[in-house]
Amino acid sequence: MAKKKREKRIVGWKEHVALPDLKVKSVIAKIDTGASVASIDASEIKIVKRQGVKYVSFKVMKRNNTVRKTSAPLAGYKRIKSSNGDVERRPYVKTTLLMDGISKKIELTLTDRGPMDYTMLIGKKALGRRWLVNPAISYLTTAKKEDKK
Repeated sequence: MAKKKREKRIVGWKEHVALPDLKVKSVIAKIDTGASVASIDASEIKIVKRQGVKYVSFKVMKRNNTVRKTSAPLAGYKRIKSSNGDVERRPYVKTTLLMDGISKKIELTLTDRGPMDYTMLIGKKALGRRWLVNPAISYLTTAKKEDKK
């Protein structure tokens, strides 16, 4: 049986997204096809053990200067090469991205993006084959889940 082909959806170069597993209802993300993975601006990153499982707790600063303290099981560490060539070892979590009414499991690295303009960066692995990026537009989508009819 042939696999059902999904229609690709268009997103702009920046979008409102949500991370429901982390209780982040809305954050502005830059869609960056030059980046491999997704990352979020996180502070006070701490690895803790709960019932034998490693968790990472951290704070997410949103653009309106509100802070969301959250935690998730630590999935591991990734070596990330930044645009200036520096290599950094970052913790990452597996979480759900909600963009354009679609939920998708992604790997999200945690790092201090303080000097950057956007709280979150979505790279090509998180985009997968589901979305195409129109760099001429922004805010085409919503962070809300689509109603199933």
